[in-house]
Amino acid sequence: MSPLCHLLQRDRDPSGEIARRWDPLAGVDEAVSWQTFRRDVAGLRDRIASGPDGAWVLLTEDAYAYAVGLFALWHAGRSAISPPNRQPGSLRALHTRSAGVLSDRSDWFPETCVLHPIEGIEAGDPGELTALQPDALAMELFTSGTTGGEKPVSKRIRHLENEVRELHDNWKTLVGEATFFSAASHQHVYGLLFGVLWPLYAGNTFQRHHYLHPGELVPRMREAGNCVLASVPTHLKRLVRHAQLPDLRGACRAIFSSGGPLAAGLAHDVAGALGAPPIEVLGSTETGGIAWRSQRPERTECSWTPFAAVRVACDGDDKLLRVHSPFVSVDSDERGFATGDRISLHADGSFALEGRSDQIAKIGGKRLDLARMASELRAHAAVEEAALATIDRDAELRVAAAIVPSRSGWESIRRDGEREFVRSLRTRLADAWDPVLHPRYWRVVPELPANNQGKVALEALQRLFQPLESANTAADRPIVLDQFRGEDYLERSCRVPEDLDCFSGHFPGHPVVPGALQLDWAMDVAAELLDAPPRVAELESLKFPAPLKPGQAFRIRVRNVADDQLDFAISGNDADHARGRVRLARGAKSGLQS
Repeated sequence: MSPLCHLLQRDRDPSGEIARRWDPLAGVDEAVSWQTFRRDVAGLRDRIASGPDGAWVLLTEDAYAYAVGLFALWHAGRSAISPPNRQPGSLRALHTRSAGVLSDRSDWFPETCVLHPIEGIEAGDPGELTALQPDALAMELFTSGTTGGEKPVSKRIRHLENEVRELHDNWKTLVGEATFFSAASHQHVYGLLFGVLWPLYAGNTFQRHHYLHPGELVPRMREAGNCVLASVPTHLKRLVRHAQLPDLRGACRAIFSSGGPLAAGLAHDVAGALGAPPIEVLGSTETGGIAWRSQRPERTECSWTPFAAVRVACDGDDKLLRVHSPFVSVDSDERGFATGDRISLHADGSFALEGRSDQIAKIGGKRLDLARMASELRAHAAVEEAALATIDRDAELRVAAAIVPSRSGWESIRRDGEREFVRSLRTRLADAWDPVLHPRYWRVVPELPANNQGKVALEALQRLFQPLESANTAADRPIVLDQFRGEDYLERSCRVPEDLDCFSGHFPGHPVVPGALQLDWAMDVAAELLDAPPRVAELESLKFPAPLKPGQAFRIRVRNVADDQLDFAISGNDADHARGRVRLARGAKSGLQS
């Protein structure tokens, strides 16, 4: 089996398939051959080599385009910068220190000349692609920002090559000739390894598109007939609710999950539907993969098993996990790289996670382990997930708690109200924690805000509590999970709260968000887009195709079409909820009028 350094010199059937993309118009999968991949890489390599030296920003929607861009950069003696997000500010900052930009979405870089990795590129001669150097700089990735802002991490080709070889050696029999599907972005190390590099290395086919909605994913996997899935915890939570998931039993050979440990109940639900639990992979951008586990229903405890190439140790009184590994891409001392995880190390070399050391906060002069308190909240029968953050109020640090209720928790809220629900959680904490350490702010949400790595980023979590600064907006506004500003539009990812005041009248027993309120939410986005509340002269083409219900995730997009015109759309993963056009009063700067 040829390693990544010699991948494109490998003797392989030229017509052999390496990637697929579903064409919804034709109703078929479009296949990409090994010969096409080599020619695409060679052609793009020639274009890049004629340009300046240095790192190039590489950002694509299409996983195949990313693979072409990555290998073309490497064979041109360049490296990639893989942005952590597509926010304009982040992209501008990265572009200022790059030699160029490779992307299949020029609209993400409105001020920049963008080179598309596969369109408009003449095919090159694959015979001119020589072996890569293992120590060559491969790419700059970014940490997930779970405990702060994203930080850059450099990878050399050997770091990725060693890890891909380890994954294949560990699970090649299980995976066989399966097609790889990935719900994890190839812009991050987990999605890149499991969704692109491993299938290329093993000679398997990978799907170019990320099917994030179960309604799209399950039929594609069922049609593949022999497949594996790389997922993240938030995606698996949606997947197990899909009625047709059991149809994949026998077709899906394995589900991998990374980005955070799975709750035992979720792992067991997957096992019940498919006949085998997910394979969870523990790691980070800095360390690469560290260990893995599979939580089987018949086991009460499930430890993590280090990969064969990885040595772990328990460091001192703080019980920190230290890692010696060929995948670690940051400087470390002779004791190895110290992670922020506390562990209990077992005699057989496996270990149990005991929380994060970097989640210690000082509240009211007392030390608080946020991870331990969150674990205690999750142990409550009415709680499915919990996450804690600290927020600064009047120069004083306070604890804020985001809670995802379990099924019994939602029933309790409907019966007794949210205040009683929170009171029961405070009672749970009373025995072990001083009242000064208890969360001062609470937010009940259908789902924790996760980034595209499936992790709850600190900034996104803290954003949940921003509406608390304006108490009169909390009762009738959505939960904002993320926001993206384009050249002429603003888009918010949101979720409908379960307890909007309007639900009592729209409609008893079958609550929906009124169209008037949806329009109000769209105007909130318009006000931020225009930097002033819009004055509405006329509403046109206003439609509400599908109801918007409690707990649903949705996106609001408002586009500035002309000086006096805005278009807006509110849509979910599988339905449009509202759309229309707003004519603005000419010369009016502010003052929303109906």
